[in-house]
Amino acid sequence: MKKVQLVMAIHSHQPVGNFDSVFESALERCYAPFLNVLERHPGIRLALHYSGPLLEWLENNRPDFLDKIGKLHDRGQIELMGGGFYEPMLSALPRADALGQIEMMSEYLDRRFGSSVEGIWLTERVWEPELASLLAEAGIGYTMVDDTHFYYAGVEPRRLFGYYVTEKAGDTISIFAIDKHMRYSIP
Repeated sequence: MKKVQLVMAIHSHQPVGNFDSVFESALERCYAPFLNVLERHPGIRLALHYSGPLLEWLENNRPDFLDKIGKLHDRGQIELMGGGFYEPMLSALPRADALGQIEMMSEYLDRRFGSSVEGIWLTERVWEPELASLLAEAGIGYTMVDDTHFYYAGVEPRRLFGYYVTEKAGDTISIFAIDKHMRYSIP
């Protein structure tokens, strides 16, 4: 039987200024139960992304949850993904601001978890070709975009396993396709 390797990343976000009750409800109903299950299954490895506003709220209100993330990271079960700290659409920002947002998230993850960032989550999965150069400059190795980007470029569904490399002005980055069916099935 042929083995298939599933690459999975989970994105968790709450917007700036959201009510504490919404943060708490999402933590209790979604984020904490998910980590509790993950903790009981050390053979499952995946990438996790938490937005900056959510990390700030957790830091101020539930540092124990961040400690649990740290334990999973320390045992090599999770990779922490970076991104723009306050969830901006990077392609809409001036280059210096976009780089600053990525750096802010990378520095937080390094300071809090000792995690170096290899990949990032793109807000709303918004992609534009100039991002290859921006992300390479920021030291990012990979990101993920919706599979529809690949379909519009003529890639057949059966060829979306693995990753592709794209470039801008000689700067390269790897891109994984996010399966739309799976993305809609998880929530």
